[in-house]
Amino acid sequence: MEIDDSSGEFDKTSLINSHNFNTINTQGFKTSQDFDTIGTSQNKILTQTRDILNPPNFENDEIITLNVGGIKYETYRSTLTSYPETFLGTMFKERNKELLIPRGKNKNEYFFDRSGRLFQYIIQFYRTGKVIIPPEVDTREMEIELDFFQIPRPVSSTIDKIAILKVNELVNTFKDLIKIVAEYYMRKNSFRGFEAEIDICFLDNGQATVKAGLDNTLTDAFESSKHYAYHIMSVYKNEIKKYLETEYPELTWTDDHKVGSVQYYKIKLTIRWNLDHDKILRSSCMS
Repeated sequence: MEIDDSSGEFDKTSLINSHNFNTINTQGFKTSQDFDTIGTSQNKILTQTRDILNPPNFENDEIITLNVGGIKYETYRSTLTSYPETFLGTMFKERNKELLIPRGKNKNEYFFDRSGRLFQYIIQFYRTGKVIIPPEVDTREMEIELDFFQIPRPVSSTIDKIAILKVNELVNTFKDLIKIVAEYYMRKNSFRGFEAEIDICFLDNGQATVKAGLDNTLTDAFESSKHYAYHIMSVYKNEIKKYLETEYPELTWTDDHKVGSVQYYKIKLTIRWNLDHDKILRSSCMS
């Protein structure tokens, strides 16, 4: 199936996310490690200002075919690079041109193993600068695609940004804690399989405790987020649980919530990991 747009702007790309937000493996690059690292992005470009100050010169612009899950989109390279903070904007920068491996008879096609159906809303962002998602589209599926292509979402106010920062800080502390514990038990068990438990308690008075059986104390693990951790858990506990269990398939989350004179959330994270020799080897730099 092909989607052709004669409006002057077409779009999209292709890629395979191997396992997490920080590791990207694509059939379009010679090596993923050679590709520029893409950080978390915010939409700092006003589309109207961009078009006024940098009017497109389509006459000499390169047309790129993006085969997304079997659906083909066409666009100009400049349409994508107009948003350099996004994944596609970075991928098609001039300095990365030598790292790309085009396909197709015209050697201008790039395949991405993503949802071609949902990609239409992502390409629309490059054309309009806006993310418009119809109500019939599953927002959870759309969020996954937006995160993959690193499309920024607008934030309604500065206060919202503070709230987002606090939620992200708490979630990232969970991730840092899991990393510390996993590395400890990998080392303790000579890089073999292990089972570990992390017990966390958030009190409504702003206190937090952590126990994981490590030699060193983890009491201060949530030092920067403990004052609002209980309250964030009251609002986003299920979402945080789902996110962490998705990020770490080896992890199981259980919790207990007590309401009364003393209110708290007790969370137990159980990690069960077995070394898959071939899987690790295939995903390493030695493959």
